[in-house]
Amino acid sequence: MGWKRGTVVMESKPFAHVICQKFSEDRCNYCLKSSEEKLLKCGACNKLMYCGVNCQREDWKIHKTECKIMKRVPNVPTDSIRLFLRLIIRFLKGDGKQKHPNDESPCIRTFNDLMSHRDEIKADQTRSELFRIAADFVRGYTHGILQLPSDDVLLEIFGKMVINTFTIADELLQDVGVAVYTSPSVLDHRCWPNAVASFDGIKVTVRAVDNIGSDSLSDVYLSYVDPLATIEERQEQLQQQYYFTCNCARCTNLEMNAKMCSIEGSNEGDLARVKDCLEKVETMRKNKNNPKEILELCNKCLNEVKLPFGNVYLVRLVGKAFDAAIDAEQWEEALQFGIKNYKAYSILHPPFNPCVGYLLANMGKLLMLFGRLSEAMLHFRKALENFTVSLGDSHYLYRQVTEMMAQCEAELAHSEAQGAIS
Repeated sequence: MGWKRGTVVMESKPFAHVICQKFSEDRCNYCLKSSEEKLLKCGACNKLMYCGVNCQREDWKIHKTECKIMKRVPNVPTDSIRLFLRLIIRFLKGDGKQKHPNDESPCIRTFNDLMSHRDEIKADQTRSELFRIAADFVRGYTHGILQLPSDDVLLEIFGKMVINTFTIADELLQDVGVAVYTSPSVLDHRCWPNAVASFDGIKVTVRAVDNIGSDSLSDVYLSYVDPLATIEERQEQLQQQYYFTCNCARCTNLEMNAKMCSIEGSNEGDLARVKDCLEKVETMRKNKNNPKEILELCNKCLNEVKLPFGNVYLVRLVGKAFDAAIDAEQWEEALQFGIKNYKAYSILHPPFNPCVGYLLANMGKLLMLFGRLSEAMLHFRKALENFTVSLGDSHYLYRQVTEMMAQCEAELAHSEAQGAIS
């Protein structure tokens, strides 16, 4: 009856997906995985890369049409335009009304079944303009090759895309692609979810992170938003992206939100400085600045402000500093940032959020590097407890932590043996 914590609710392959453009030359454009072997390039358009013939053959089902279009222009369109085009191609082939039982378990929806929110999009000036830009671009881009449907049909496809798009994460939880999945789109949102989605290449797996007593998918909830966001930020994003207001328990928990926004012992000026620093860091990361420069900026700001523990903007900045320290190979600083953020992560993230497990795994590696083996083992065990539920034992991170635990245990045993001898 229902799903126990850690069990699979459903699995699905995408109806259509594209790789994020920044990874298009480094990863297979179909399975999205990195390859140590030289990637094969599509010989016709010379724009898409594949790890092997099998992936190229699978992608050809859509790329066969897309390829003729991409050959005509020097640059690859944006990720969202490419996904829009691929959805149109599948729709024109008649795939929108078909279920694909080999790709989904359970298979309960077709693309045509998805909600488009077309009326809300028409009333939304920003989204309407985005649709007009996308539709005009696709009409020009495909002229003479595809006979596109009417604007009303294109709006339906566009709406189904923007409402139902998933971001695909790789084995290190890095965003590498975007996709539309049909059956998983039936799962509703809660800011404190009872299920999480993880990815193996392009396949999404939804697992229960709490015991769900009902067999109904209407009682399974994913979070559509970042848990490190305030009520105001979450509500704004949900309304703008999905056209609904969330009334879940977390959205009515004003005490937690007050802690996330607290400036007790500080002032509005410090909060403004942290927010400004976050924007600068994001710009520097996009511009691929040296991580030491990013770390220096973060440290300068963190040393000058006095926001309280749990303020979510401070937590975000410490997280950015942790990433920069890792990239800059400043291991001692990285460990201190991890220690500083772990408690806040544990409180602000829902139970068994993979991001918490990932932080624990990284802290374990750093602790092992400094010879703090017992502490490292404790962090690895906590990470493995998280990944067992959220990702499953076949996920890369689960296997990696298991290997590091074995190495740590061996080093502990050796250390204890040496101590006994001396």
